[in-house]
Amino acid sequence: MAAVRGSPPKWKVQTVEELRKMFKSHPVVAIVSFRGVPSNQMQRIRRELRGKALIKVVKNTLVEKALEELEDNYKKLEEFLYDQTALVFTDMNPFKLYKLLEETKEPSPLKPNQISPVDVVVEKGPTPIPPGPMMAELQNAGIPVAIERGKVVVRETVTVVKAGEVVKPEVARALSVLGIKPIKIGLDTRVIYDNGILLTPDILAIDVEKIKSEFAEAYQKALNLAVNCAYVTEETAEILIMKAVMDARNLAINAGLPVKEVMPEILAKAHMEALALASLLPESALDDELKSLLSSRVVEKKEEVVEEKKEEEKKEEEKEEEEEESALEGLGALFG
Repeated sequence: MAAVRGSPPKWKVQTVEELRKMFKSHPVVAIVSFRGVPSNQMQRIRRELRGKALIKVVKNTLVEKALEELEDNYKKLEEFLYDQTALVFTDMNPFKLYKLLEETKEPSPLKPNQISPVDVVVEKGPTPIPPGPMMAELQNAGIPVAIERGKVVVRETVTVVKAGEVVKPEVARALSVLGIKPIKIGLDTRVIYDNGILLTPDILAIDVEKIKSEFAEAYQKALNLAVNCAYVTEETAEILIMKAVMDARNLAINAGLPVKEVMPEILAKAHMEALALASLLPESALDDELKSLLSSRVVEKKEEVVEEKKEEEKKEEEKEEEEEESALEGLGALFG
């Protein structure tokens, strides 16, 4: 039986219906670009996402048709449908999905006549290239090179192409020779739909380590505040008890209270104060025991002074050695 003129092909109707069901059955949907992604990389991405998310590549017009009959904020997704588009359906947290999609990207070289999305800088230093005709390729690309110890080296750091500029063929060849891959190719997230909320990359891109550091800092500040204002919680109880014990000990020692737990410290303090007082008296007023104790104390102080002097001399010698090494390096750089 011939199809009715003007009616859409059956496969299109089935595809639209399938998409509609997938939108309804998955709370999280990402719209991504796969422009420039090689087929082998795309296959690897599908394997890595298996069991976590489903990738669907269909024509943008069919996706728009599926969105027409859906409620909520699905209609807003139409503005993200352009160029080469894929849909990623999942039940994952949208931030975890974004991180997972970013991890699909692989370093890639720039192609001739491509518009560079980034500044490409060739750093000063050695290269793995042996002397030969490749030096001319690098020089044609505007990279200053020379031969040192049988190797080609870049004499100074140089920006060979800026963001937004067209990559010249000679620059692309030079970067390929140097093994420089300044861009990443993979699924590029445009938006993620999460139960009616649209999340763009500027919201989804989270520095996990920075967030962890901020949480740790906030926790430490809250703990310090709670301890200083004696606010008892499960986390502060042990610290507050230890602090109270230390405060009580210090109070007892300074007040000279005859408490069993601090008697050794009180006696030691009294002993030191007695020696300090005895050191102010004339020698005729001291008995033999006090004279012996004071002389021992003088010897200990002298030993401390000698140790401090030795430590200072050692630091001075180390400083002089560092200055000599620095001077020798400077001469070496000057005379090659």
